[in-house]
Amino acid sequence: MISQLNGMLISKGKNTVTVMVGGVGFEVNVPAGLLAAVEVGQQINLYTRLLVRDDSLQVYGFRNPEERTLFDMLMTVQGVGPRTAVGVLSSLPVMEFYKAVLSQNERALTRLPGIGKKTAGRIIVELRDKIGLPKDKLALVHTQADIIGEATEALIALGYSRQEAEEALVLATRSFSGSDLEALLREALKYLARF
Repeated sequence: MISQLNGMLISKGKNTVTVMVGGVGFEVNVPAGLLAAVEVGQQINLYTRLLVRDDSLQVYGFRNPEERTLFDMLMTVQGVGPRTAVGVLSSLPVMEFYKAVLSQNERALTRLPGIGKKTAGRIIVELRDKIGLPKDKLALVHTQADIIGEATEALIALGYSRQEAEEALVLATRSFSGSDLEALLREALKYLARF
């Protein structure tokens, strides 16, 4: 099992990075947020999961153990493969995903790539008891979700569509982990200015 890679990033593909470790280049499938955050020539550390298939070996890499844990949990759900699991991690921060599952928000899950109504229902049923967050982290999940909800409504009030607001907030939450509504809005508006 390959659980971690630490080396020089030598190339980036559409959904992959190649990391040189001890003279061996490992092609690693990564979420979009990680792909955007790294540069060729940079030293990186990835938490990985090796998947063995009949005809291939594939390595999936993540920024932190929490992302890898969510990937592992998603892989236990019938109908969710590695591509869908990486798509979820590309679209939603880990804590937001947990919030959607714990609050049984099927609508939020069906917005994720590769997840239909049936799969969203399966994810909720199969994962809600597996998400063992301590009470302090659970409270933080709810607080962040409330702030994101308020930020979405504020951006809509400023004239942005719900889709634009949600996309900007997904990007903003990747670099923002606090509970300050104004700071989150400023970060989201930076992304909206680029569109």
